[in-house]
Amino acid sequence: MTGAALRHHALVYDDDEDFVAALAPFVADGLRDGDAVVAAVTRHNIDLLRRALGADARAVTFIDRDLWYVRPASTIAGWFGLIDEARARGHRSVRVIGEVAFGAGARRDTWLRYESAINAILATTPAWIICPYDTRRLPEPVITGAWLTHPVVAADRPSALYQQPGRLLRSWAEPLPPIAGEPLLAIGLDDPADPRRARCVVQAVARGLGWQRPAIDDLLLVVTEVAINALVHGRPDRRLKVWIEDTAITCEVTDNGDGFPDPLVGYRPPAHPDRHGLGLWLAGQLSDALATDHHNGVTRVRFRFSRPPARS
Repeated sequence: MTGAALRHHALVYDDDEDFVAALAPFVADGLRDGDAVVAAVTRHNIDLLRRALGADARAVTFIDRDLWYVRPASTIAGWFGLIDEARARGHRSVRVIGEVAFGAGARRDTWLRYESAINAILATTPAWIICPYDTRRLPEPVITGAWLTHPVVAADRPSALYQQPGRLLRSWAEPLPPIAGEPLLAIGLDDPADPRRARCVVQAVARGLGWQRPAIDDLLLVVTEVAINALVHGRPDRRLKVWIEDTAITCEVTDNGDGFPDPLVGYRPPAHPDRHGLGLWLAGQLSDALATDHHNGVTRVRFRFSRPPARS
């Protein structure tokens, strides 16, 4: 593989033999060309590739996809890290097998949006990514999504259904994390001192629920970043609302601004994090679920943190 532009393909397959027949040569050719090779796939498919590659498997970085595809922003940050490490070792390019763990319900839309976003986020990255879609296990809407989110699908066939990320992400909204009933708290955020006050209140609530410090610190960091983002970019009336459940805390920051003009906000790493803060990029990596919405003149950012498991 040569050049510094992303190649993002989907492989739609229906048995183990097709998986191996398509991807073992893809890996072997990459190793022969001096590419770094990463396979983030199911444990079953790791075993298939190891057996097919033999001794060459030692040169491949294998990742359990269930540990890799947890949050889209975290996965994107991970790809940047792996690609940077590979180039530091002298590899000119990277070949990736990325088998997304789509999950069920709203999570499917979250990861289909991710598949679209990386076409733009990694556009100038010297990587060739093939995403396997197993028709035995994935529902039809996810299979159809492969054609919408990959410029090429199977055997180098250009997808006639492919949509540019900006268009798809605007039309295919990220599902907001669910809430029930009225919020426990509603705090104004129009004064520059309000984010600190909101942080103290949320901290007291989380402590009262028995949450431990590492989880509270992550929650407070996201509350602060999203509140400051509303102060800098939004307009009054700015508010933070908090819902409490047995298993989670859900927060929502609203303002009367114009929303987010860039549909890739939250996916794209900040160009100057030391100067401009991390905002939604950081929030997306720490939250269990996060979505933005702009409707009837109100912009909202809603994020959810699940209760961490109790320490033994």
